[in-house]
Amino acid sequence: MYPFHWVPSASARHASEDPRPEGTFVYPTGTEVSTLCGLTEQSADNSELAWFWPTCETCYEKARKIADSLTT
Repeated sequence: MYPFHWVPSASARHASEDPRPEGTFVYPTGTEVSTLCGLTEQSADNSELAWFWPTCETCYEKARKIADSLTT
């Protein structure tokens, strides 16, 4: 399991290391999250459409480095 989770917010899919609420697999809509790209206090949007937003390139690169460091 990775220490980050994907979350739609601010019109893109971002990665966050913030803990998700207990018993959930996603950040519920309206949850304030910080992202790997440096956005702070962004509201999660867990709507179906939001999951089709483009992936934040900065979050993707940082998440990839984290994942790579855990598999080597």
